[in-house]
Amino acid sequence: MSVAEDDVEVDKPKKKPRKIHRMSRTDKAIAYLLLLGFVSIVLWPLTFFVIGPGEVGVLFRTLTVGTETRFVYPEGINIKWPWNRIYPYEVRIQKQDETVHGLAADGLRITSDISVLYYPKAENAGKLHRAIGPEYADRFVRPTAVEAVRSVIGKYDPHELYQVDMAGLEREVMETIQSNTQDLIIFDQVIIRRIELPKEINQAISRKLTEEQNALAYEYVLEQARKEAERKRIDAIGYQTFYSIVADALTPQLLTWRGIEATVELSKSNNSKIVIVGGGKDQLPLILGSDIANQPNLPAPAPVNPQRYRLPDFDTLPQLFPNAPTSETDTLQDQETQQRPNESTSGENTSGGNSSGESTTTGETTSASGKENTEKAQTGN
Repeated sequence: MSVAEDDVEVDKPKKKPRKIHRMSRTDKAIAYLLLLGFVSIVLWPLTFFVIGPGEVGVLFRTLTVGTETRFVYPEGINIKWPWNRIYPYEVRIQKQDETVHGLAADGLRITSDISVLYYPKAENAGKLHRAIGPEYADRFVRPTAVEAVRSVIGKYDPHELYQVDMAGLEREVMETIQSNTQDLIIFDQVIIRRIELPKEINQAISRKLTEEQNALAYEYVLEQARKEAERKRIDAIGYQTFYSIVADALTPQLLTWRGIEATVELSKSNNSKIVIVGGGKDQLPLILGSDIANQPNLPAPAPVNPQRYRLPDFDTLPQLFPNAPTSETDTLQDQETQQRPNESTSGENTSGGNSSGESTTTGETTSASGKENTEKAQTGN
């Protein structure tokens, strides 16, 4: 059984040969393009970079020297190796606002608000990145400006700061900053917006300025009074001179004619009136309460000499209380002078009865004369 099986040949299935599929040129091109596109998508942000307007790029070589200080990348699209890094720096003018607390020359606390305008030097951006870093505003700009303002304000006292020229103070601060800075950052301008003094100093200065203005106002009032007095003096001299010149021309005939003209004008008036004709001197209209005929004929006044009525010198006017004592010695002298008349008066009062009798007689005579004057005044009224 076994021999027969060994003799019999068993037919086994034969394997087919494997066919190798080869890509055509078109397929290869498409594959290469897809691979290149994938690599480009992955490596594009690592290789190509854009520097914005007003900025420069600082290159950091990861595998070699580190920060590149010899050049910077300009605005636009630039290329680098994927393993290197770029740090952008803004080179436009920037502003830093600060509130500075310092001490004046006399130790009082002064508060000032400032604004600093600055920008990094473009060609030295690499050196700035290596020396200070991207936080240069907080690390360098702010401390430098604050220290310069404090040192300058410390030279002045509060009264000088109240009247200081702000432009000159800003120039002094700029000079102090520029003397302490390197050639990395350019300080364009320092603006001092406000200087706040202590409350007590502000009140004292305000009171002083108010008193100065009041003093100037009083000077103006005095000058105005002097000019008003001069004006009145000139008016008085003019009136007196006018009447002295016109007095010769005021003849009775002229006055009568002027009276007739006044009567005619009065009669033309639309207002209610009562005209009494023929009651006054020369038959002129009678004006009740002011009869011109009863006025005496006075001589014409003489012409006025302007030098006679010159205003006094206000600076040399006598004192209001000329007899007031000016020192303790003058006070003692005045007291002694007052005691001497009192002693002489008491001596006279202690003398004989003749003196008292004479005093009584004199008093009676004085009272009698006073009564006579009173009676005369009543009779005249």
